[in-house]
Amino acid sequence: MLLCGLAAIILVATGCTPNLGASTRGWGAVAVADGVVYATTLEGQVYALNDLGPEGVSTRWVSTVGSEDGFGGAYNSPAVGRFLYVSGIDGSLYAIESPDGGGAAVAAWRRPQIESEEMLPLVGSPGLDEAGGIIAVGSEDGGLYAYNALTGDGLRWSPFQTEGEIWSTPALRNGVAYFGSQDGKVYAVSLDTGETIWEFETGAAIVASPVIHKNLLIIGSFDRKLYALGLSDGQPRWEFAANNWWWAKPVSSGKAIFAPAMDGKVYALDENGSLLWEHDLGAPIVSSPALLERGLVVTTVEGRLSVLRATETSHGAAQEIASLNLGDDDKPRFKAPLVSLPDRIVNGLPEPADSVYIGSDDGKVRRVQVRSGINILWCYDTQENTRCN
Repeated sequence: MLLCGLAAIILVATGCTPNLGASTRGWGAVAVADGVVYATTLEGQVYALNDLGPEGVSTRWVSTVGSEDGFGGAYNSPAVGRFLYVSGIDGSLYAIESPDGGGAAVAAWRRPQIESEEMLPLVGSPGLDEAGGIIAVGSEDGGLYAYNALTGDGLRWSPFQTEGEIWSTPALRNGVAYFGSQDGKVYAVSLDTGETIWEFETGAAIVASPVIHKNLLIIGSFDRKLYALGLSDGQPRWEFAANNWWWAKPVSSGKAIFAPAMDGKVYALDENGSLLWEHDLGAPIVSSPALLERGLVVTTVEGRLSVLRATETSHGAAQEIASLNLGDDDKPRFKAPLVSLPDRIVNGLPEPADSVYIGSDDGKVRRVQVRSGINILWCYDTQENTRCN
């Protein structure tokens, strides 16, 4: 079903596009919290890995959720809160509880509880409002489903139905869920009532996830435009056109917006939508980038990792500080979002993040340090359950 949906989108929205290497086994997505890296495997399990830094990596626990064959894998990163929330290709949202003292992890709850042959995949990551106690996720059936994050009880209005598949990860803020749908619309939905606060129609399908930049919602569409919509009213403040459509979620520095597109370029825009600079990486970009102190870390579907100086002015062209080809020649590699190592406090002083975690569609997870050049600190193969080169 997912492959058919992707093919339909390509034909309708673009006419032609590079092969993304879509797979019904997932894209090897990762999440990180408190020194633990959570990696969804292509076989439909979750590994919790102890990040030992230069000393490598070790297995903390493995999940045993889903059917006999697991949950089918995941396309995007889990959300981390009281539980680990995973969007399964099998159509279920899982809340996984970490075991005490190792062993196998189990699901605190799963929704829906009963499997059905009609269940369609959950493609986007779940959006978590931990303060409000709500977890929300979109489905290929066009519904946005929302639950109590602790108990798994569905909110009384759930689901909110759209006319297209939802691959977009909802952004939750102040009791509102913001997301896009393949019906071409961007929605702002009240998490309290399930009513539409506003909606905005673009010129084509939307699979991208939004980012909130100050009082703006930034999201891209297959009409090749990146939109800035008023957070409160959904009215367009500006739009920016690329040479192909938008898939990756942009990132915000608070001053500038860094948005990769499927034309292989990274665009830096100010809050008025004016172009500060652009940089061509030469291959489509599906992974959402990560912004570190040293620069913007971006990967292409062909396996190239680049670090760009994330300047917030228009003075001078973008500079590629470092790059490394991590991909094979015969297939794409990186489609799930990059996840950065959180900033830490060491001896009372802030220690800026210097690494990203990258999952890939060959089941490998890498911690890549970009403090000086590019250094792969460790690699873990979830298919072989062992370290890799």
